[in-house]
Amino acid sequence: MSPLTKWLLFVVGLIILGCGGGGGGGVVAPTNVTLTGRVVWVGTGGPPNPVASVRVGTTSVATDAFDGFFEIPAPSGTDQVVVTYSPSTGSPVIQTFTFTAATANRDLGDLYIGPETVSVRGRAVSSSGGAEIAGGAVTFAGRSATTDASGVFILTQVAYDPASQAVFFGLRGTIAATGFFDGFFSPASPPVGGVVDVGDVALSPVGGGDPPPLPFNLTGLVQPTATGALATVELRQGTTLIRTATADINGRYKLWVPAGTYTLTATKGAQSGSEPVTITQPSQLTTVNVTLN
Repeated sequence: MSPLTKWLLFVVGLIILGCGGGGGGGVVAPTNVTLTGRVVWVGTGGPPNPVASVRVGTTSVATDAFDGFFEIPAPSGTDQVVVTYSPSTGSPVIQTFTFTAATANRDLGDLYIGPETVSVRGRAVSSSGGAEIAGGAVTFAGRSATTDASGVFILTQVAYDPASQAVFFGLRGTIAATGFFDGFFSPASPPVGGVVDVGDVALSPVGGGDPPPLPFNLTGLVQPTATGALATVELRQGTTLIRTATADINGRYKLWVPAGTYTLTATKGAQSGSEPVTITQPSQLTTVNVTLN
């Protein structure tokens, strides 16, 4: 064998070893993804002040003072972040947010934190017949859950501030289920025993005969118009609060509700008025006016 041939075989051997050809396998560098999002204080709807920190493993970053935004590198497969906040007054807040494993860059959206936490409970039903919807993906305030066989969902560790509830009541949750248009819900009453019940959330079947006339199917005026402006409107089924809204400056309210029999009540100051409501077809627009007395 010539010296040149020996040299070539030596080089080839080095290449094979460098590529892991010896059977031990090459070293694969860990893959990172980038997680982004925004941390929001539920009492104000704005960024935490002073800033909060977001941690994945031993890596942490501070949220932006202007809007609460964060961006943090994380190993592929990461399924949780820990948010820590030390307010100027009050106890430190430490909240863990879980999500499906991130194998690519992921925007986690708005992660709400607050001085207290509550559970949010509800049930996903079909707007066509009222059947329970199992396996629906529920998201609210940075928390997630899945509806069970009875359509029921419970979101735990949801941020809440009893001293300032307006932002909490304005938050909108989403339910996504195969074969249905997305359904939406918002809290309408304070927690009872640490639980906020949002009642039944109606999802309309895709391709069905009763797609909802988004974003409402019940509307009307709180009269007289001069008094009805900004009145509080509540829809109840028996004693259960189903929906709530605030009339606009013209006294008009708008709600989306599933089929059923309800009582609609409008209140402003010492004045109030009620009317019965029956929704037989969720796809049809129903108009009910209420007079304050």
